[in-house]
Amino acid sequence: MPIVAQSYKVVSDSPLDIISFEECLVNSWAGEEALLLFYVNAPTVIIGRNQNYWREVSPSCKVPVFRRVSGGGAVYHDEGNLNWALIVPRAIHSQDDELAAVASAIGTLGVYARPGARGGIFVSLGDGETQGKISGTARRFGTRNVLHHGTLLVSADIAALKASLGGIKVFEDSSIASVPGHPVNLSRFLSSLSVEELMLHLSRTLAGSAPATIELADFWNKEKTIAGRVFKNPEDLEREFDFCVECEEFEAHRRQFGSKEWIIDRSPPFSVVVSNGRAKAVVRVQEGKIVQVVPLEAGDSVSARYADELNAHFEGMAFDFRMPEIMGKEYQRGIEAI
Repeated sequence: MPIVAQSYKVVSDSPLDIISFEECLVNSWAGEEALLLFYVNAPTVIIGRNQNYWREVSPSCKVPVFRRVSGGGAVYHDEGNLNWALIVPRAIHSQDDELAAVASAIGTLGVYARPGARGGIFVSLGDGETQGKISGTARRFGTRNVLHHGTLLVSADIAALKASLGGIKVFEDSSIASVPGHPVNLSRFLSSLSVEELMLHLSRTLAGSAPATIELADFWNKEKTIAGRVFKNPEDLEREFDFCVECEEFEAHRRQFGSKEWIIDRSPPFSVVVSNGRAKAVVRVQEGKIVQVVPLEAGDSVSARYADELNAHFEGMAFDFRMPEIMGKEYQRGIEAI
């Protein structure tokens, strides 16, 4: 585990601000040690950089969805979930050591936790065989630094988590799919544990002190920052920092990461199979739009006619969760008459 120069509790009204702030720090941190961040988001789904929005997000999802800059799988955030992030120079980054340090810190609370597959952190449940997942992690490699961040389920709404994740069935897809796990809260083992208490414990264990607070709502308030809008810890303005975050860069990231083009249309090309009962067709989607419909099986004249009908009406349209059902029902009568 790298030495942590400082830890921060980052407070924001929007996950978009957090995603943008992390990216700024990956680009600007020039220290030889690591930065440790903690933050809590309102109910939100966050998908990985290389994931398919339609495959990962439930059609019945009721919360905002964002796409982060790191890889990995889709996660659910709410007020019962503590998020942590390390900004680590590439020269000293070790995924295994960092995960082991977080797991060990949790272990000092009396819950045996261990790193597992694909960067997760797991605990053993009562039967001794089932592995409960308390943390999913992901990484983003910058030119000089690595963003290594993850979730920690403390008292999250597991029912809402399950209802928000898991999208439609796809036919052809090159995206990085989430691996289903068995999510479990730490409060199952430590009933009185709060998110704030866990954050304080991790900060003191990993960084040696309580976290300082960054209020992103006041981040660009000229009365609370130094000239040039460069962030300084408001509790210690005399200290020299090895990073700065420029307002223009932050706002540029917010525009990019908050756009439909980033959140939805960046999904890798994929296809779904639709059917009206007799005929079957493959709907190909790229950059959020339907680009082609072809029969599922070459030589099937009924499916070919069905695909032609769909192409004529839907090619170029934005794809959404309702499309497979609409394509199946809207042309059922016409095709049945063939």
